[in-house]
Amino acid sequence: MSPNCNPYPKQSGFGFRFLRAKTALEKFGRDCLARPYCRSFDNCFEMNDGRAVVWALMNAAIKAEAAGDPSLAQGIRNMGLAVWPEWLSIYEESKFSQPCLDI
Repeated sequence: MSPNCNPYPKQSGFGFRFLRAKTALEKFGRDCLARPYCRSFDNCFEMNDGRAVVWALMNAAIKAEAAGDPSLAQGIRNMGLAVWPEWLSIYEESKFSQPCLDI
């Protein structure tokens, strides 16, 4: 069972930062030489809502992979062996939190 909504607090600009990170990671998933590491990528996780961004990326990656598009999931995996399990634990820990409304 997957979590039903992002339980982490989001700051202004969350959607933009999520899309920036998602785009960079999808590109990295299709081309392992397209390294996403730059200041604008780092900023996606540094506005006191990094866990919310990670949750949204994992949610999108799992859904896209199930639908036949593995590029986001592969991009996350290409970041290093520890990244997928660490981000997956952030995603899955929300299963045990209180129900929330994702507006």
